[in-house]
Amino acid sequence: MSAMRSEPIYFGHWPTLLVGALAAAFALEGIYLYRIVFKPFGIEAGILTGALIGFIVHESAHREVAKRQGCIAGFVLTGFGLLLTLLSGLINSLPLTFKFAIIAPGYVSIICHGFWATNRREDLIAAVGPASNIALAIIARLLTPLTPYPLLLRGFIEINAWIAFFNLLPFDPLDGAKILRRNPILWIIMLILALAVLA
Repeated sequence: MSAMRSEPIYFGHWPTLLVGALAAAFALEGIYLYRIVFKPFGIEAGILTGALIGFIVHESAHREVAKRQGCIAGFVLTGFGLLLTLLSGLINSLPLTFKFAIIAPGYVSIICHGFWATNRREDLIAAVGPASNIALAIIARLLTPLTPYPLLLRGFIEINAWIAFFNLLPFDPLDGAKILRRNPILWIIMLILALAVLA
């Protein structure tokens, strides 16, 4: 079991990323995602859409910034992270008055050579992920008065704000710890924005 947890799970960047995105949607809404069948423009549809778009954009942003620094990067799942993410969905399937989700099914594995092996801007690579979720949530909030489907956008905002907030927590190996170590002012600004959107 411990060997399974330590070994990354990878079956191609995009398919692996899709599994991570679906796990993120399940983490926040649990079995209630089935309501999409009956309410295709309801909050659950927004959560699923937001998870797919938000998670994929978040992890792809990490990957692209790492690649621009001359590194090789790709999304991998971890057995333990995927288990915690799915367990969150099971807990959120219970009739509780609050939601709490651990959305950490995997990470972008980065390998750098030469100059970037010791000089990569880890804070920038980390910051671009939650920044993309904050931007998506803000755009969706601005569009809410203009749409006939406000619940769809509410779900979209909720999942993106939660992905941003959770990733900004200042604990390794989350993005927040990497940003805080090198750029504490940026971390504070991003955390305030994530909380504002989450609220």
